[in-house]
Amino acid sequence: MKGLKKSLSAVFDHISECMAPIIPIVLAGGIFKMVVILLTAAHVLTGSTEVILSAVATTPFYFLPVMVAFSAAKHFDTDPMLAIVSVCVLLLPDFTALMESGEKITFAGIPVVSATYAYSVIPIILLIYCMSHIARFFKRVIKESLQPYLLASCVIFITALLGILIIEPAVSLISNALADALNVMQDRAPVVAWGVFAGLTIFLVSTGMHWIFMTLAITQIGLTGVDYGIMVALFISNMGLAGCDLGVFIKSKNKELKTMALSAMVTALIPGIAEPSIFGICLKEKTPAVANILGCMVAGVVQGLITVHAFIYTFPSIPSVLMFYSMEEPGNLIKAIVVAVVSFVSCAVLTMALYRDKTETGEKEAA
Repeated sequence: MKGLKKSLSAVFDHISECMAPIIPIVLAGGIFKMVVILLTAAHVLTGSTEVILSAVATTPFYFLPVMVAFSAAKHFDTDPMLAIVSVCVLLLPDFTALMESGEKITFAGIPVVSATYAYSVIPIILLIYCMSHIARFFKRVIKESLQPYLLASCVIFITALLGILIIEPAVSLISNALADALNVMQDRAPVVAWGVFAGLTIFLVSTGMHWIFMTLAITQIGLTGVDYGIMVALFISNMGLAGCDLGVFIKSKNKELKTMALSAMVTALIPGIAEPSIFGICLKEKTPAVANILGCMVAGVVQGLITVHAFIYTFPSIPSVLMFYSMEEPGNLIKAIVVAVVSFVSCAVLTMALYRDKTETGEKEAA
């Protein structure tokens, strides 16, 4: 069991390390998208101007595999240029058209599963991890004098085929199954599904498991334009954490803790960074973590009842609330605000009810 935990922890650490340098660029794309939405809604953008700005906003998402390849190559200590070229094969327009043609595709008689490679994250990380071992293998078997001529060719050829024939199709099947499962839960038991998911987000974020779902949300938004609940649950989580921080700020008599709670609340509400609240307040003080689970579950139940979607990927926070706006679903933004308020208030009230200041507890024990 310990070995399994270590392996899972290592996987999440690798994903987190590979994604960390890319997140600011993806966030920039999200900000561009929000600006385009605002200017289009105000009828400032029209025609080709809107198309050009939309292209600027979409580029970080479409070429996400290329950025992931570069970051993963750095992380796994292999050649970034080989990684980029190997992944660009998967994004080549002619290859993309072949994958989308609906025809039966084979390579040297081997069936090729049609898959979409744009917006991919986890398959690319896994592919570059494999490429790092492939490159090391060929460095051992190819004479150093011949490596400038043969090494790149062998590595790119094997890596690209590995991605096309095995890794991307396999991970796509798993990702599609997970996305389908979420959609089924949304259709059949949305109250239970999103209530449980929102309640568990504090543990997902604290262990790094949220990257799995965030990358799935990025892929869903890239392919369909809509995320059916993951980003909403993370929005609920951040607002709930801020509510817990407020509860501790009000109840605690410790000046240092009050200062930490206030700064953590601002950090969760404005830039949408959850770690100070999770590790500095909730998990450290224990009872706010319980309040967060219960409060987020309440908000998740509301999310399941009214159905909230996200249309842009960005860190869920107050300034980025427009990620929930769509001209096709004008009421969706109000729904998102409702679940955020429910989460914030529920977690704040529950924290104030459950939290006992340590100085106060110590005084009672002394008496």
